[in-house]
Amino acid sequence: MARDDAAGSSSAAGAEGALTDVVPRRTLVIIAVVVVLAVVAVVLALTLGGGDGSSDDSAGGGGAKPSAGASASPSTKEDKGVAAAGGRPGEPVGGGGDPSGSTPSNSPTATGGSEAGGSGGDGGTAVKTYNGGQGYSIGLPKGWKFQTSSSAGDRFTGPDGQKLLVAWTSTPKGDPVADWRNQEQYMVRSQYDRVRIAKVDYRGWLAADWEFTYSEGGTKYRTVDRGFVVNDHLGYALMYTAKAANWGSELRKDTWQTLAKTFQPKA
Repeated sequence: MARDDAAGSSSAAGAEGALTDVVPRRTLVIIAVVVVLAVVAVVLALTLGGGDGSSDDSAGGGGAKPSAGASASPSTKEDKGVAAAGGRPGEPVGGGGDPSGSTPSNSPTATGGSEAGGSGGDGGTAVKTYNGGQGYSIGLPKGWKFQTSSSAGDRFTGPDGQKLLVAWTSTPKGDPVADWRNQEQYMVRSQYDRVRIAKVDYRGWLAADWEFTYSEGGTKYRTVDRGFVVNDHLGYALMYTAKAANWGSELRKDTWQTLAKTFQPKA
């Protein structure tokens, strides 16, 4: 029996010696380590990866997703009042209510004094000059004041519901008449009715008027939107609105004449 054990031990030792003769001992150690790691990996996979995908759902499927529609501040005027001067369609011509806005960092100023600008009367003479932050200036008749500045432009209010929007662009179009006609398709004002779209002579600039009526709050208004090109890189629009019932009055005519005559573009 002892002989058999000895023989077995001798046989095992012989086999081990034969194996180490063929494969180096270091290689055997490496193989053993790899096998152990493989076993550990299988165990971990079975233990941790046996779900039904619910972890993926909770991480990315059921929670709030980031919005893909983050807005950016507009870099150009977007009110249609500047469309004929080259702006992009945005707020309908005539505006809704006058939106609030912040005064530009290069704050505009209003200076006193009188400028000839019409045929006389309260609406025919500018009593102060408003210097806009964009670089333009305009004479304001009695009772007129700056209201707000926004992406649409600078807004002013006058007596008895009169309004003015001064808008501008650095990419003016070459044909204000054609552009006004193109922009008309975006008009959504209540009871809109076109009066005219026509080329006008305005101080030597390429210009066109878009005149129309609309209703707001039960009141009928009339607007003339004058778009004009000062040069290849600068265009403006003066969008003047008054109650339609007062459109034929001398005060209304003198006011529009004063605003149009005293306007000065950025130098």
